Amino acid sequence: MTNTALVAGQNRVRSIAREAGLIVSLTGLTILAARVAIPLPFTPVPATLQVAAVIFAGSAFGPVRGMLSQLLYLVIGLVGFGVFADPSVAGPAIFATPTFGYLLAFPLAAYLAGRWTGPKGRWLSAAAGLLAVYALGVAWLLGWASLVGQDVSLAWGIMAGILPFLLFDLLKTALAAWSAIPIRRRLKSS
Repeated sequence: MTNTALVAGQNRVRSIAREAGLIVSLTGLTILAARVAIPLPFTPVPATLQVAAVIFAGSAFGPVRGMLSQLLYLVIGLVGFGVFADPSVAGPAIFATPTFGYLLAFPLAAYLAGRWTGPKGRWLSAAAGLLAVYALGVAWLLGWASLVGQDVSLAWGIMAGILPFLLFDLLKTALAAWSAIPIRRRLKSS
């Protein structure tokens, strides 16, 4: 093996390790954001900081890294670690919760949040990510409510799954997209 091939191999290993480290760090950020969970008496969905972490992951580090970080987050929770907003619910039991649709949306939301760049694109991407969270979250919430015997409507889903969070989520989404700008620029220049 020549020195050139050896150096190329070492650089490739460093690059893979760097990518893995970024993805694991973003997963950790989502886990920490889940720890900030505020139950609300009028909805089965708690207020958390997870949306900010998800949008930030995609906005700052790109669609693929963001998506992979959220897929890793889901896998960690689905295999039984208490990483979700309610740490007592892990493994397959998460499927029986009203909030699993929101979690299921995280990889798509992170991907969308990092999809378009540029002055207008970053805001459109962040908004698309938030819309994905709401769409899958409310769809799952409605299905869950029906399965547990509640007579619900789309209006109920919007009232329980979007409206209590909309203003705060818009602020978190804007802050996440804005704070991602210098990181994304630095990654592009390196």
